Amino acid sequence: MCPNESPPDEVALLSKAEAIAEVRRWLEVEGVDPEKVFTAAGESTIRYKDLIPHLEQETPDGKLLLFAISRGRSMRASRAAGARVLLDILPQPPKPETPPGR
Repeated sequence: MCPNESPPDEVALLSKAEAIAEVRRWLEVEGVDPEKVFTAAGESTIRYKDLIPHLEQETPDGKLLLFAISRGRSMRASRAAGARVLLDILPQPPKPETPPGR
């Protein structure tokens, strides 16, 4: 294993700046409603508009959010890699034969 790699069961954490950029992308590019609930547990509710302040201030919720955002990105990357491997394994369908005389 390379020094910068995490064990397979560990999530490589994004930097605070990378996590904030990811949230900005969700809000600005993907158009996620800032009032939409990102997560809720018990009496605590965090909306998308609250993510950046939590990440910037490194609150306890912000540290958990950093892990969640990092894990989400890691899972997307592994799903994409798995799909590529699957596509490499699947044989190409045979080309239709052209009838003689055409």
